[in-house]
Amino acid sequence: MRIHLTARTRHFTVLGNEVVRDKRLSFTARGVLAYLLSLPDGAREDVRTLADNNPGTGRRGIAKAVDELIALGYYVRRTVRCELTGRVRTETHVYDVPQTDPPPTRPAPPPPPPPGTGDPRDGRPGESPEGVKNRGKEPSLPAGSRWLVRLTAAEPRLALGAADAAALAPLVEPWLARGVPEPEARGLLTAGLPPVVHSARALLANRLTRKLPAQRTPAPAPLRECARCRDPLPRRARQPLCVACDGTAPAHPEPASAQEAVTAHVARLRALLRGGATTASPVLMT
Repeated sequence: MRIHLTARTRHFTVLGNEVVRDKRLSFTARGVLAYLLSLPDGAREDVRTLADNNPGTGRRGIAKAVDELIALGYYVRRTVRCELTGRVRTETHVYDVPQTDPPPTRPAPPPPPPPGTGDPRDGRPGESPEGVKNRGKEPSLPAGSRWLVRLTAAEPRLALGAADAAALAPLVEPWLARGVPEPEARGLLTAGLPPVVHSARALLANRLTRKLPAQRTPAPAPLRECARCRDPLPRRARQPLCVACDGTAPAHPEPASAQEAVTAHVARLRALLRGGATTASPVLMT
């Protein structure tokens, strides 16, 4: 058997021979491990998606292969608690070298004090009274930091620590001042992320500065309407009725007849032509 290898400069995965030849793993488990190690950091894969994207083995076979990887330390699940929100989530880690150390677990609760030593809620060894008062509360962060953490909580690639969130708080203030809705802000900050985010703090600082929406001008207030005829009212009007409905409109005397109107109009035109009038009256249309 002759082996032919191609020199690659991109899109390749390096695996040690001791991994692909590990006889403790089945061929299926080795294939699953190689596939997982070829994915970018932050990819979301589980037994269901592995079986759906790689037909031929089925979920039961994939689950059995994952169990083999877990038993040898290639596939490790860890439970972590977010220091900002206090929520507990499970993270999956895939290694190209078996991990012999057991994965860290959630610390066990402290044992109860011996009888007669007082109420265990009074305090813990080395804990100050202020710590007892604030026990169970989330760390105090600026409003901008809490807003940012809330928007990016659903994206693991943008997970922030307390120090990073506090450092980004000044960049969040313009967003809050301009009243950007949270759905719009979430789309601007989390959409189109690269496959690998090396620094969530640097990426968010760039997007908070570059994608800040323009200042929105408030919409003008709608015009008031007459309570009777629904005609628009002037903006400075104080009465609920227009001048036509409340009877304050000036009355224009109507001519007694059409002949008198024509005669009066002709007289005004003659006066205008002779220079006796300073303003022109509207032309009478018949």
